[in-house]
Amino acid sequence: MARGTLVSESLSVGDDPAAVFDLVERNGWGDGLPVIPPTEERVQAMLEATPLPPEHVVGIVDPRRGAATVEKVAVNAVLAGCAPAVFPAVLAAVRAVTRPEFNLHALNTTTCSATPALMLNGPARGALGIECGYSCLGHNGRANATIGRALRLVMRNVGGSIPGEVSKSCFGQPGRISLCFGEWEERSPWEPFHVRRGFDREQSVLTATCATGTQDIADVFSETGADLLGVLAHGIDWIGNNKVLVPQDKGDMLLLLCPDFADKIARDGYSVEEVQQALFDGTRTPIERWPRGLWPKLEERGYVEADGTVPLAARPDQFLVAVAGGPSGHHALWFCTFGLTWTVSVPFSLDDASGAEGEACELPARGAS
Repeated sequence: MARGTLVSESLSVGDDPAAVFDLVERNGWGDGLPVIPPTEERVQAMLEATPLPPEHVVGIVDPRRGAATVEKVAVNAVLAGCAPAVFPAVLAAVRAVTRPEFNLHALNTTTCSATPALMLNGPARGALGIECGYSCLGHNGRANATIGRALRLVMRNVGGSIPGEVSKSCFGQPGRISLCFGEWEERSPWEPFHVRRGFDREQSVLTATCATGTQDIADVFSETGADLLGVLAHGIDWIGNNKVLVPQDKGDMLLLLCPDFADKIARDGYSVEEVQQALFDGTRTPIERWPRGLWPKLEERGYVEADGTVPLAARPDQFLVAVAGGPSGHHALWFCTFGLTWTVSVPFSLDDASGAEGEACELPARGAS
């Protein structure tokens, strides 16, 4: 299908995993974890998973403005340990984060710990073995781990997101190695996330959102949906999160509900839209929570409402909701956003190029590899 002449530079190294690992790390191509050598045979096998030609530009990766060709993405997918079957999802991830509204330049250069969080919906989720239940965000599944890792390596090796040199994140975070999971659609009392974003139920969709970390919110006391939503709102509205630093009408944020939490809220009659409204209302933080010396700065930015509260967002639809995680967990998880990014969802297919935006992207004006 997509097999063709590869143009990437070839290097020779001894047939020793440790030697390959050392070469990758010495050249700054890796993330500190062992890698799979991207031999021509392995890269060609990856290319078999898509009809797109190797030279097709999937996206332009900021801040370096590198052209992420199918071949370059395949090389990084092999390095990350991807099976060829997941390669269409990796291509979708690159497409999603290189959309202008995702604002990858800001995410890759910020002092914050922001990173893409990837969520899969639709038939590909099951076909690829994407974990959506217990430990779906970590140490449970090759597909989850390697899809997210492949994207991060593309961001590093094509986009130039080198820690300290370009990426100025104070701390980074474990999610900057990989953060990928599936929505547990079968346990959601509402329409699947991708359907609510306008896609057909039978479409495979990858969603990229922004996460500065994973904020666990636990509650074993609430017996009603209303009380639980109050706990969730106050688990989100802490004043030191990065969303407070940007205009309230910028950026959206994703809240993951475990199945039991979702069931309790839906049992009491809440639609997703009503959940969003409750979170919007419940995260209007009284200005008294801030040190008094900061009040003038909040007021100067126009963040303070007439009732003396500081909203976390300008609209309820900036609070996104999905269902994942193990049952009987009594936990939700919030991805606090960097604030200057918008969640992007793109369709993809494991069978053909439909939804793959087959026309090549416009190449960068200045040279980039």
